[in-house]
Amino acid sequence: MKHSPKEMTNAAYHAADGISSSHFSLLAESPLHFQNRECFSLGGKTFDFGSVVHKLILEPDTFDQEFAIAPELPKNTKEGKAAYESFLEALGERCALTSSEHDQAIKMARNVRMIAGGLLQGGEAEQSYFAKDEDGIIRKCRPDYYIQKSGILIDIKTTRDGMDYSFAKSIAEYRYDRQAAWYIDTLTLLGLPAKRFVFVTVEKSAPYMVRVRELDTASIDKGRANYQQLLKEYITFLETGRAQIVKEISLPEWAS
Repeated sequence: MKHSPKEMTNAAYHAADGISSSHFSLLAESPLHFQNRECFSLGGKTFDFGSVVHKLILEPDTFDQEFAIAPELPKNTKEGKAAYESFLEALGERCALTSSEHDQAIKMARNVRMIAGGLLQGGEAEQSYFAKDEDGIIRKCRPDYYIQKSGILIDIKTTRDGMDYSFAKSIAEYRYDRQAAWYIDTLTLLGLPAKRFVFVTVEKSAPYMVRVRELDTASIDKGRANYQQLLKEYITFLETGRAQIVKEISLPEWAS
């Protein structure tokens, strides 16, 4: 078991060996989907607005290393086209965003700091953790923010609607319960305290409402049972080479 170097970048983390919580959406289809995950990767640079907000909240000092604001230029002129091409050449591996996107992200990050800034203290942001379990599986996780002394994991989510009813549906749809259990259990394998999982949600439209919610134990237990079953199926696949790819589907309840 090991704790990764603190200087590991997000890209290096995702490229490293191991299963992360995001891989379970593929494992839920079948171990073959996970085994051939490169088939379902977009590849190249992809713009993720949520990552912009995360960076401004948790690591604002390194924002310019990953993102650049595109200049507002008249692209129908020779000069404008040339200036924009120069911008793209200087972009490198960074992702470009518009000034309006940047302004929106700044407002969202400001609101999160105003409401949840006191919670985002005494811990570490965006650190990578790796642990090998008893089945030889390398588990990895990268919490948005981890307060080791109190065993609290904090996850920042940008969302269209952060009201409890709507966000609870998002938890179920995107299996954030499974993510919570995976993070808690991976850190526990490393002998690190991890017992609470807190969401900080910020809405994507003005006034960029912020809410703080802790996932209850029953939900985390459901997420744990789900990932354990998927891991069991994956281990069976590794041992036998057989995967169940056929799943049953039914008509919706409203269909006559």
